[in-house]
Amino acid sequence: MIAILCATCAGVTIVLSRSVNGYLSQKIGAYQSTFFNYLTGFLMSAIFLILLGFSNIKSFDISALTTQPALLIGGMIGVFNILILNIVVPKMSPVQLTLITFVAQLVSGIILDYCFYDIFSIQKLMGCLIVVIGLIGYQLAGE
Repeated sequence: MIAILCATCAGVTIVLSRSVNGYLSQKIGAYQSTFFNYLTGFLMSAIFLILLGFSNIKSFDISALTTQPALLIGGMIGVFNILILNIVVPKMSPVQLTLITFVAQLVSGIILDYCFYDIFSIQKLMGCLIVVIGLIGYQLAGE
């Protein structure tokens, strides 16, 4: 139950964050809003780390980053993601953007499951197709 609640909160905060970042992007520009997004994220992370205590990172081993620098790609992808969203958000409705990103996440998840875990489910693919058909129907209804 707690996982469902956390996932729901994550979904809500993603949409809120995307909207606020898009609004900031309109005011100061996409690159600047991306910078401030990550600056404030860093500051909040530092505050949480201080409040929760440094004992939570005792097992952190910096050698993992030096021997496997590819582990840092997630941060690079995150910056690229925020930058793209800061450019796109002002041009689309929140519902439309949420549906499109959801479909992209579904397709990416299916591809990653297949490539890295050798898992393929026709049911997941059919579910993704149903969502795509729903998105197309939503788009046609709005015209």
